[in-house]
Amino acid sequence: MPETIPINWDYIVDKIIEERCLLVLGPGIYSSPGAIDIQQQLVNYLDIPNNSHIKRYYENEHFFLFDEPYKRTLTCHSIKKFYTEKEPNDTLRKITEIPFNAVLTLTPDKLLPKAFGNRFPYQFGYYKKDKTPQSIKLPTKTLPLVYNLFGCIDNEESIILSHNDLYDYFKSIFAHQSMPTQLSTLLQEVKNIIFLGIPFDRWYLQLLLRELKIHNPRYEFTRFAADQELIEENNDLKTFCYEQFRINFSNKNAADFIDHLYDFMAQKDMLRKEGEVKLSPTDQVKQYVRQGELEDAIDALLDYIEKIGDTEFVDTASILSSRYNRFRKKVIKGILENREIATQEAQFIDSILELTNKVEAL
Repeated sequence: MPETIPINWDYIVDKIIEERCLLVLGPGIYSSPGAIDIQQQLVNYLDIPNNSHIKRYYENEHFFLFDEPYKRTLTCHSIKKFYTEKEPNDTLRKITEIPFNAVLTLTPDKLLPKAFGNRFPYQFGYYKKDKTPQSIKLPTKTLPLVYNLFGCIDNEESIILSHNDLYDYFKSIFAHQSMPTQLSTLLQEVKNIIFLGIPFDRWYLQLLLRELKIHNPRYEFTRFAADQELIEENNDLKTFCYEQFRINFSNKNAADFIDHLYDFMAQKDMLRKEGEVKLSPTDQVKQYVRQGELEDAIDALLDYIEKIGDTEFVDTASILSSRYNRFRKKVIKGILENREIATQEAQFIDSILELTNKVEAL
């Protein structure tokens, strides 16, 4: 079994500043040490023994079996409600201040974007089933990317809940059809990867690590993981992760790892500071979209287009604004069902981002 090695904090900080350090977060990052992890909290919340929508739950893989499509839809609604009611913990808030240029997450929530809030600019993206990859800018320290590898609660079709979903997911990523080009480019440039709260015992994560090229045995490429209870209790798994992926496990848990890194960078005055980066008008529009503030996004977009004086785009944005106002009135009156509301909101998001991208190209 490989020995636990000391962490070279100077090296990690150098790679973060060079924008060549990738952070990968699993479900273990959302819970305090010794507490029930967030996925078990979700299972308890769904009350599976008494939940008629879920035919079976596969505990070792955290997958569900549904015998009707509408039952999956209703379960997605419950999952979204569960995650939406959660608040970011102190660890996530510290992560937003550490200037990583990219963070990959294995859960479908938006807790890390919620922790970013209006404090710092950021980009948000996620895997979408059978969809063209989202348009993002190359992630930087000043405009970092949060990317949900396994989908997002805002798009129920994207969430990986069953073995069928997983099959579709790997079929898509193996064909290189789901990941934004800028993220693929970044993955080729990283020199250090930090894994926190990752359930390495799930077989499909090993496939994912290989697809992300993390099995590549480049000598200059280093990988660290915080030592979770799972690894401490399973020496064979720890050995496997080291032999197959050269992942070195520290003797810290995920929260302690971030605490130490945060304090180390604070002493060097290298943490992000609120207000030090000003968003461009189009990036501000996208920020509003990420936060679910669609009315503010449309208003900001219309205001910017009027300032640059493009008559055609002004008309398009004005029509979009009118359509959204009519939609909001229907929502307030209770005319629309929840699923129809979600569908139309997704359509408005696509329209806002499409118009924003056209304006950026001027």
